[in-house]
Amino acid sequence: MNKIIKAVSLVLFIALLGVGSYLLLKKEEPKSESETIEAQEKEQSSGDTALPVKIQKVTRGNLPMRLKISATADVWEKTIIKSEVSGTIEKINVNVGEWVKHLQTLIKIDDSEKQLDVDRAKAAKLQTLSNYLIKEGLINYNQPELSVEQQNELRTLKDMFQKALKDFELGKISERELDQIQETYDKARIYAGVMREEVLKATENLTETTVTLKQRELDLKRTDIRSPFEGQISEIKASIGERISAGQELLRIVNLNSVYLKGFALESEIRHLKPGVKARVRFEAYPDQYFEGELDTISPEVNPENKTITLYVKLDNSRHLIMPGMHAEVDIEYKVFEDVIKIPHQAYTTRTDRSVVFAIKDINGKYGIADWRYVELGERNDEEILVKSGLEEGDLIVIEGQMTLAHQSKVRIEE
Repeated sequence: MNKIIKAVSLVLFIALLGVGSYLLLKKEEPKSESETIEAQEKEQSSGDTALPVKIQKVTRGNLPMRLKISATADVWEKTIIKSEVSGTIEKINVNVGEWVKHLQTLIKIDDSEKQLDVDRAKAAKLQTLSNYLIKEGLINYNQPELSVEQQNELRTLKDMFQKALKDFELGKISERELDQIQETYDKARIYAGVMREEVLKATENLTETTVTLKQRELDLKRTDIRSPFEGQISEIKASIGERISAGQELLRIVNLNSVYLKGFALESEIRHLKPGVKARVRFEAYPDQYFEGELDTISPEVNPENKTITLYVKLDNSRHLIMPGMHAEVDIEYKVFEDVIKIPHQAYTTRTDRSVVFAIKDINGKYGIADWRYVELGERNDEEILVKSGLEEGDLIVIEGQMTLAHQSKVRIEE
């Protein structure tokens, strides 16, 4: 009898052990997402704890679509100023970092030697001119009256020469062709006697001495080194009293008002681009602020190696915050969806493979109820996303704290 009781007890123990193991394993099985959500709803509805959230009102407005590119700042106006004459630096009127005006004198070279050269050239020209005038009075050059035929021929050759000048400027004829037409015209004028003064001047070298004087006067003028444009001195490479030679670098100047950005877009993105579209610019040096710009120019060529196209963006730099070489991220606004419902990215989450937003209702002071809303979303940029359905303008939605919410959750609204 005892053996039977022991056997029955053993069987019951094994059976209970099996049932307990089954229930334990079943309890530890992972729940599906829908089961988890239902459990959260029951748990939160049974309690009085209000979850903290931050909210925002749904707005209607424009949603700009942007193409993001990297770019580097540069300037249209910058130059290395070199001396065009040799001499000794007499005065330096500027300092590094100083803002200068157009044609302001930057450096003065001692001009005493150049002034002497000008005086000599003037004397030589005066002597040659005197010889020319004496000879002109001695020569008996009776210019005959031009016949109608000669006048017509000269007029035709003159017209041909003037047309050739225009064709040369337009690139239709070569310089050699222009010289041949001019030579034919000049010969006709000489034979007709209409270039009498030019011939006499050349005979007495008056033309050469006149050119020499002009060159000496130009060299004298070049001792006064002026700014070619408004800008800022970025470097000075000379000292007062230093003897310099022609072609030597003296200083650098940059116009920060002419700043632009140079960036690159992919070939596949060209369809979005056209000059005049707005651009939003953020520099690494100023991470907390945006600069407004505009797409100015698009290169007409695509780089065959990396399939990119060069873009030039202009922007205002009146405060001189942007310097050449600065790196920037540029958002080019290529399309705008107007008057649409939009929400920030962080306002929606995904539940059961659908987009969900929590809207707050039954607000009483700082407390309310989170209402589960399925939404249909559309186009998006880096900050906002278009809502096609599910929300209305003015709805109050959760933008922070929604990850722990379930439908009809009690919430506490925080600032």
